[in-house]
Amino acid sequence: MKIVAFISQKGGVGKSTLARALAVEASHKKNKVLLADCDSQQATSYHWLQLRKKSKFQVEVFSTAQQALREAPKYDLTIIDGPARTSHATLEIAQKADLIIQPTGATRDDLVPAVKEFNALKKAGIPTKKLLFVPTRLSSATEAQIIQEYLKKTGYNCSPFYLMEKTSYKQIQNEGKAVSEVIYKSLQNQAKELTTFLLNSIK
Repeated sequence: MKIVAFISQKGGVGKSTLARALAVEASHKKNKVLLADCDSQQATSYHWLQLRKKSKFQVEVFSTAQQALREAPKYDLTIIDGPARTSHATLEIAQKADLIIQPTGATRDDLVPAVKEFNALKKAGIPTKKLLFVPTRLSSATEAQIIQEYLKKTGYNCSPFYLMEKTSYKQIQNEGKAVSEVIYKSLQNQAKELTTFLLNSIK
């Protein structure tokens, strides 16, 4: 049993996008997967599932982190799509998770709150080896390099793979598919490289 949690200090940074893609790719590897949508007000991942014709993984909405964590032993991999804002539940999830992933954009408005959130988790006793930044919604490879260099200086792990801001990624999710299922091979490969890295990062 493994637990991966996607958290964010603010909305719109790609948390649900990454959680969905990881669920899709993990299920292809014969894992029994639960995607736990812990934002009961938005239920973004749950509503996305309704657009899919077939799914090899389970998606459920939970009003509390405790409910999601109680279901985890039934699955090989539980992917927690956390609330759009961090809260007390974030620490509870982080204490149980094997990997805590925080997507972040390249602007200072994204980076500063994201680093503060990991600082808070570290101060609360969460090992830094469990904390991972993933650059998202980037406009160029140069921007990716800049953000990766910045995040490395924080002392936290940063994914060498990232997700670009592409219309095709948005459209494919509107169809109930994951970014790793986009038809354009270069974008598909980029998303799959990232999800493969995330799967390999689960200890």
